[in-house]
Amino acid sequence: MGLYRFRVSDPSGAVRELLIEGDSQPDATRRVQRRGLLPLAFLGEGAVAAAQQVGWRQRFDVVDFTDRLVPLLEANIPLERALGILGESRDEGFSTQLVNDLRRGLHEGRRFSELIRDRGRLFPRLYASIVEAGEEAGALPQVMAQLRLFLVESRELRSFLVSASVYPLFIIVAGVVMLGVVLGVIVPRFAGVLEASGGTVSTPTRLLIALSGLARGFWWLLPVVLLLAVVAVFFLRREQSAFRGAVDRWLLALPVTGRLVLAGNLARFARTMAILMRAGVHLLDTVGIASRVVQNQTLARSLVGLSGELRQGQRLSEALSQSRYIPPVMLRMVAVGEETGAVDTMLERVAERYEAEMKRQIKRLLSVFEPVVIICLGLAVGSVVMLMFLAIMNMQSAL
Repeated sequence: MGLYRFRVSDPSGAVRELLIEGDSQPDATRRVQRRGLLPLAFLGEGAVAAAQQVGWRQRFDVVDFTDRLVPLLEANIPLERALGILGESRDEGFSTQLVNDLRRGLHEGRRFSELIRDRGRLFPRLYASIVEAGEEAGALPQVMAQLRLFLVESRELRSFLVSASVYPLFIIVAGVVMLGVVLGVIVPRFAGVLEASGGTVSTPTRLLIALSGLARGFWWLLPVVLLLAVVAVFFLRREQSAFRGAVDRWLLALPVTGRLVLAGNLARFARTMAILMRAGVHLLDTVGIASRVVQNQTLARSLVGLSGELRQGQRLSEALSQSRYIPPVMLRMVAVGEETGAVDTMLERVAERYEAEMKRQIKRLLSVFEPVVIICLGLAVGSVVMLMFLAIMNMQSAL
């Protein structure tokens, strides 16, 4: 789903701006109308507007916000009062303003989930849906407690991925800089000395000098490639783009990345379902919300008919088996959970299993990637040095 910004009017005649999710602009308009609001003007896609509203220097730590809010809710403090306590205890200007805006929205009679959804990218995509399910089930403190655990574990997983990627990235950057210095500075000076000596130049040395000239003449291609990579990432973040769908299909088809992508998405899907089922949310609502947290479009499309199959009386394990991307081990674990009446516990075990598998796969890839990068860079630099050494030896023999 995308984010769309509207200027709307409520039944009392008050005019305000609203950020809402939708599959398209007409779908977002229908969602606005279902809330009892009158759309006055479409202000564009919400992702851009939200970014302009938040700004580059303004930060909101949603994990810290949830971690502070949950203990107050578990102590049976009303949500409005809990937000008031948070607003008084925070020092950061933007965070204080956001908490106070949420509290004012509650005073106006709006639901907490609606207020969160209006904030767009400040909160994770599943945050508003889970809070809304907790509100409807009358179990907001319990749902928020499970959501806090989910956010903390997600942050730890991201920290693991970042820390595991630092060393390989450092090696690559250092190697590229080293090759740039050798080809852009050392080799041209060596070529000048070789030309001044009047000695014969071997074919490998000519290739080295030509490669140096190519690197000096087309060094600007590197920032262009980096810019194209940034643009590609931008299009990947647009969930309705054809490019995103093609890349998602390609990633799942690859033997290594396919397992990583599948494990990550299944872990999010299973953990979200476990959180909602423990809070007493209806199974159909649970499946609908959990399907929206799946980031891979190909996998998400394979789960589209899940709610319909459940309405026809199928068990969850049978409905999941209709997707060819759901592994048999997950189906067996869910079936065991259905037989024992502990589906939420088995889904949590599924999430833990695939998170652990993803970490193992990443560690294995990095354990192979690091020596391969070092060897390739060593061979590249060593080849340049060897060619320069052979050229020097030819100069000496000619003298």
